[in-house]
Amino acid sequence: MKFQLIKLILVLVNLLLFVNLKADTPPPEFIQFSPSAAMGALYRPDPDVYPSPHIATLNMHRTANRLSHISMRNMAQRGFLILGMNPVCHNNEALCTPWENNALVVKQGIEYLRTIPGITKVILLGGSGGGPTMSFYQAVAENGVAFCQQTQKLTKCSDQLADLPAADGVVFRDAHLGNGANALRSLNPAVINDEEIMNDNAPPRFDPRLDPFNPDNGYNPDGVSDYSDDFKETYFRAQSERMNRLIDIAEGRLQQIQSGTYKYPDDDAFVIPNGDGSRLMRLDLNIDHSTLKPRKFLKNDGTIEDCCIVSSVRPVSLTPQSNQRFWSGTRMLTLRSFLSTRAIRSTHAMTEINYCSSNNSTVCNVQKISVPVLITAMGGHYFLRNSEIFYEAAASKDKDFIVLEGAVHGITPCEACVPGGYDGRYDNSVKNYYDYVAKWINERF
Repeated sequence: MKFQLIKLILVLVNLLLFVNLKADTPPPEFIQFSPSAAMGALYRPDPDVYPSPHIATLNMHRTANRLSHISMRNMAQRGFLILGMNPVCHNNEALCTPWENNALVVKQGIEYLRTIPGITKVILLGGSGGGPTMSFYQAVAENGVAFCQQTQKLTKCSDQLADLPAADGVVFRDAHLGNGANALRSLNPAVINDEEIMNDNAPPRFDPRLDPFNPDNGYNPDGVSDYSDDFKETYFRAQSERMNRLIDIAEGRLQQIQSGTYKYPDDDAFVIPNGDGSRLMRLDLNIDHSTLKPRKFLKNDGTIEDCCIVSSVRPVSLTPQSNQRFWSGTRMLTLRSFLSTRAIRSTHAMTEINYCSSNNSTVCNVQKISVPVLITAMGGHYFLRNSEIFYEAAASKDKDFIVLEGAVHGITPCEACVPGGYDGRYDNSVKNYYDYVAKWINERF
């Protein structure tokens, strides 16, 4: 009880110190859900300007803090109630066992918002890892647990997810394909001895022909790398091979647990060295550098261009140290959280992913969603093509896709995207983004 009280006080202090609300926006209301690790903060619009809001929005990520996210004040200032929620595995992915149960936290948020007088519509906001989180929730709410219990799924949801109340729409903000696909593309495939690492605590051994930081393979430590087509094809297939090896190891250990022959009866640590920091598109900017088709482009002056293929202006954003260090390059999971959150089957990390082998898959989930969806991508990040992929896959008849000029993953201006020094060319990114989202929601609901 004392620990929970201290946690509550720290959360409230964080909100007071770091949420820069305008004076006319009421302070947030802290809400404790159950279990106690799930918590929320409700932001209301100015009652003098918006006396009777009827639309509420709900923002939640897989693990990140959403209680003081940039969306909170921006949505409230535009007339919406917004509830930011932290899931049970907040700030600790190893606690996502299973990840699918995050849907139960989203359920509580929707049910709570619908108890507020005047609220008639609830819209889910899924940014980054909130994309698979919110798309999974809505897909199960619309289709039932049969959707997340299919044979091909690496992990299956429980019957606890039956009868989820569906939301009325979903807004995706620079969401990715899914955490399994993200992990797949971030693996260093040069590691060749995962069995030894997992079984004997051996150090990693590397195949230099697959090392993305080897200049002989096209790496440029001083700028943009240029990998050959042959290297890229070999690399992407090797990433899939390593991911499949890791899945086989994890599934083998779980089978031992289920048969009672493993050293633990429930779970075990699953540590993946060089498991992050090797995404080739962060080194070679020709990989997934643009949309494949002409798309809507929200420019800094507020105008929308709808004629052209849109390219990312992202800079190189990776170093060898990102992959080699423990804190930035190592995945620290458990057997169950790995299979539920960070695993997916594939034969090629870019073009041959079995998206529906995982429940944590935005691409698979949006194929089973019927409500209106808005898909937005940031023009200064590397998820631009990702967003186009699941926009094309989305089944909703009412779907929209737009790219925001010069914005980083978190919506703010990409200062590093301007060679020679930032000159203010993307300064309106936050305002333009939330103005567009508000307009899209109001036009439909």
